[in-house]
Amino acid sequence: MLLADLVAGLGGVLRRPGSADTRVGGVRIDSRGVVAGDLFCAVSGSREDGARFAADAVRRGAVAVLSDRELEVPAGTALWIHPQARRAAGEAAARVLGNPARGMFVAGVTGTNGKTTTAHLIGHLLKAAGRRPAVLGTAGNRLADGNLVTATHTTPDAPELQRLIARHRDLGGDAIAMEVSSHALDQERTAGLDFDVAIFTNLTRDHLDYHGDLESYARAKQRLFESLRAGSTAVVNADEPASERMSAAARGRNAEVVTYSARLRGDLCASQLRSSLRGTHLILHGMGISRTRLWLPLAGRFNVENALAAAACALVSGASPSSILEGLANAPSAPGRLELVPTNGRGFTVLVDYAHSEDALENVCRTLRQSLAAPDADEPAPATASATNGRLIVVFGAGGDRDKGKRAPMGRVVNDFADLAIVTSDNPRSEDPARILTDIVAGMEPARARRIVESDRRRAIEIACGEARSGDVVLIAGKGHETTQTIGNEVHSFDDRAVAREVLG
Repeated sequence: MLLADLVAGLGGVLRRPGSADTRVGGVRIDSRGVVAGDLFCAVSGSREDGARFAADAVRRGAVAVLSDRELEVPAGTALWIHPQARRAAGEAAARVLGNPARGMFVAGVTGTNGKTTTAHLIGHLLKAAGRRPAVLGTAGNRLADGNLVTATHTTPDAPELQRLIARHRDLGGDAIAMEVSSHALDQERTAGLDFDVAIFTNLTRDHLDYHGDLESYARAKQRLFESLRAGSTAVVNADEPASERMSAAARGRNAEVVTYSARLRGDLCASQLRSSLRGTHLILHGMGISRTRLWLPLAGRFNVENALAAAACALVSGASPSSILEGLANAPSAPGRLELVPTNGRGFTVLVDYAHSEDALENVCRTLRQSLAAPDADEPAPATASATNGRLIVVFGAGGDRDKGKRAPMGRVVNDFADLAIVTSDNPRSEDPARILTDIVAGMEPARARRIVESDRRRAIEIACGEARSGDVVLIAGKGHETTQTIGNEVHSFDDRAVAREVLG
């Protein structure tokens, strides 16, 4: 595509008009991936300023540089200045690739918790309805051919996202279910992509190391709904207080609003929930579905909410109520989300989950505590540790170089729900692991649960499995699907699921 056409269509100023007939073959934000004919976007990030890499990008073959300010670029290189360079990068990438999402059904999921499971469920339900969806997010990017492309971020940078979508299109894909993180929204990573449906799950404390405060975090989430267009739909959790601001943002764009609820106050509702480790009995009704008794093979109220969000989205896409009911009845869990690890007949249960915030830990621990007290989902259960059918053993930590304020609250949750809490390292990154553990333990006083502090995560998993006896549940929380652990500047292979399998022999 001609650079002149990009500038004319997207705005900004071309500082070397003589190069307006330059042809752009691709768009890159990371200079290391630049190839001949690319447009390099020299934008500022949270750690690096892309302007530092402009010369390197040109050496690799970039024919033009996009920036939000004047830059020194090598002679003969076009400089495109745009006040919203990040947004222009995404929109330019979409145009260069022929707007690959055009004609696809596109759903984006945002919220603190539940994004991964909801996106996977949307993909599952769309497939059950006859579509060929991609599922893009934290646990990887699965395209129309079924192959999984490793994800480095929950939401890729805008040009990379457009390349993924173009690949999906070329494989015959016709729908996308994707996670949209607050970082992505703040950094315009979805620029150039129009959403048919935007889903909001919930808002609790997380990522305040980046956003600063909860209000800024909420505003970032809200941007997804402010990006909607007339005729699109917002699907929001009626049981979540922050949903009203997301709904108002959507209505301000003349988008429709659909609500879901596990407490009988939405367009699509679940009622009479009875949950066990195996799944949840419920009654589903609304949006064309008459009161229908359903077995959902996912545990916990939070997973019922995720399933409702996914079902509402799929119904908006045109899927039939019958395909939704059938799809929910055999819904799979997402990788690393309450994922079972075989225990080879030992009589206890081991689960790996990505929960790494106060709210997510509380949701998972509450579900497991209730399952211990009512294993067949036929009776109510206490909210905190008092079950007699087995113990809850929790292995958990908190990430380094991230929001420190959530560490003590995470410790408090586990102290309240677990019988045995094993505090260990997550991804310490550049922080002293001992300091992180101290921050967590500060929230665990007065001690209610028995507590072990072991910074070596492998050893912590060994202790948990060694302590478990018949009827117990072991939760290994925090890393979920992740296959590495970052300690200092080194990235080590580490998969909680694989380690647990090795420990269990």
